[in-house]
Amino acid sequence: RVRRDVWRMTARQLHALESTTNVIVGYFINLVLVYIFLHGLGYEIRMHENAGMGVVLALVAFVRGYCVRTAFYRLT
Repeated sequence: RVRRDVWRMTARQLHALESTTNVIVGYFINLVLVYIFLHGLGYEIRMHENAGMGVVLALVAFVRGYCVRTAFYRLT
């Protein structure tokens, strides 16, 4: 368990770090799954095309995750 005093980060910084980590992990999972799924359906998609779409989705996911986490934090 990580102690908060070790990190010395504000709640906002922790939320941003959590959202960033979540998006990075999700991005790589997305790359693999979309590539497999689209090839399974017969679409020819190159990895760089998949990566480009993934970047857009990752940015949206970061903003969404950060906003939702911040909203829940304010409720508590």
